[in-house]
Amino acid sequence: MSDFPNPVLAIEDIPPVAVESMNATHREEVELINRLGKLLRAATDGAPDDAAISEQLKTWLEHTRRHFERENRLMQEYGFPPYAVHAAEHANVLTELEALRNLWEQNHDPEPLARYVFDRWPAWFDMHVNSMDRVTARFLSQFIS
Repeated sequence: MSDFPNPVLAIEDIPPVAVESMNATHREEVELINRLGKLLRAATDGAPDDAAISEQLKTWLEHTRRHFERENRLMQEYGFPPYAVHAAEHANVLTELEALRNLWEQNHDPEPLARYVFDRWPAWFDMHVNSMDRVTARFLSQFIS
């Protein structure tokens, strides 16, 4: 049995922010990562479904791209002063995700992807939502709900 947690992150553990649409997107993100986590746990336990992992990874990456594009657009539209810092963080994460997807598609080794999903991503997500997204949402809540 793998030593990876189930779920990767519980919905109730997502830090809330001041804009409900951002909270909804974060919940969707966590649901997607938990589905991928379930597939990766099975793969590291010897029951891989490479096609399902590839499809869920693609779905998660596309959702994350739309998530970041929406936040970036809102920050620009309403003149969020530290837009460049927040957008750069989004770009860095997308670069990491693309690299992981490429690595997965090359060798179908679940271990590097699982380490990212279960170790790196939850810590990053918690930090990002509690810092950058919290401040951004507080600013945006002046204009949207």
